[in-house]
Amino acid sequence: MAELLELTAFSTTADFEHLQHPSASTNEHHCKPIVPSITMVKRRQEDASIAESERPHPENGTGKHAAPADQNEDEEMTSGSDGDDKEIVNVDFEFFDPQDHDFHGIKLLLRQLFDADAALLDLSALTDLILAQKLVGSTVKVDGREGDPYSFLTVINLNLHRGNAAVQALVSYLLDRSTGTPLEPHLRTLLADSNPSNNTAIVLSERLINMPAEISPPSYKMLLEEVDLAVEDNEPYAFTNYLLISKVYAEIESKLTPPDGPSRPSKRHKSKKLSSSKSSSSQTFNFHPEDEIFLSRATGDSGAHAVYRYKTEVPEEAADSKRAFQDFGILPKGRMILLSRDAFLSAVEGMQP
Repeated sequence: MAELLELTAFSTTADFEHLQHPSASTNEHHCKPIVPSITMVKRRQEDASIAESERPHPENGTGKHAAPADQNEDEEMTSGSDGDDKEIVNVDFEFFDPQDHDFHGIKLLLRQLFDADAALLDLSALTDLILAQKLVGSTVKVDGREGDPYSFLTVINLNLHRGNAAVQALVSYLLDRSTGTPLEPHLRTLLADSNPSNNTAIVLSERLINMPAEISPPSYKMLLEEVDLAVEDNEPYAFTNYLLISKVYAEIESKLTPPDGPSRPSKRHKSKKLSSSKSSSSQTFNFHPEDEIFLSRATGDSGAHAVYRYKTEVPEEAADSKRAFQDFGILPKGRMILLSRDAFLSAVEGMQP
C-alpha cells in the first residue's frame, strides 16, 4: 500500500460561517455554519487506488474506515441554544499533495496572499513551481482528491530555484518591500547572495476566509516531516532559515455617512474616536492566529519581522468600504517573518495541540 503520513486525529466544534469555494462569489453570505472534523492523514499522489472504505476516520486517527460524509449520522442536526435554529453540517478536511488540477485554486490563493501586489508577480509560474515540487507541500480539501484546494502550504527552496525567473521576481519584490525595516539587512544576506551555507525556505501559505485555524498545526507538522524525509534522501532541503509570507490588516476609521444620516457625537465619544484613529493606522491585526506563535520566536538572533504596505496599495476610500467592523474599514498589508531553523521548529512544536 502506498505510503501515508499519519498524525493524531482531532476534531473541533468551532462554528464558522460562509466557508467558500475558490470559485464562489465573495458576496455570498448564506452558507451554513460548519462543524469541521479534521482528518490528519495526508494522501499522496500514488495513493489514488485506496478504496473508499479505507479512508481515514476523523475520530480514531487510524487512517481506516472513514464514513462518507453523507453516511454520517451527525452530519445535520439542529441547535436551538441561541433561540434560532441552525443547520449544522459536518465537514471532513483531508490533506493531499498538490495535484495538476489544483492549478487554478492555488493560483487564486496566491492572489489572495499577495493582495494588491499580486499583479507584480508571475503567479502562474509560481503555481507551476509549487505543483512541480513533489517532495514538499500540501493542500486541504473537502471534496476528495479531485476537489478544489481550500488551503495550501509549501516552501520555495531558494537555493534550488534561484535561477527561476518567477522566484527571482519574488525575491526582488520581498527585498524592495523590506527596505528601511529591521528585516532588510537579514534579507540582503540571505536572499540576494548565492551562499551555499545559507539555504532559505520561502514559506507560502494561504487559506480561504473562515477556514478553521485548527488545520494549521497538522499542515506545518507534515511540512517538517516532508523536509526531514527529503534530507534523509540527500535532497537539498536542509534549510537554515524560513521566511514566512503572511497578511495583516489595519483598521481605518470610516468616513462614510451612516444610512440613517450623520449624528453629532458627544465630546467624550469624539475624543475617544480621535485617539483610536491615531493608533489604528499603526496597529495591525492578524488574519491568521498562528502568526502570533511565529512572531513570538522572531526575536534576537532567532529572527526578525516586518509589516509592509503594498506597492500598489488601494486608496483608503476603498479600504473604508470594506467595513467588516462597525466603525472601521480594513486596510490589508503584508508581513514577513524570518526565523532560524531552530526557531521555526520551536514554533511548529508550540502550535501542536
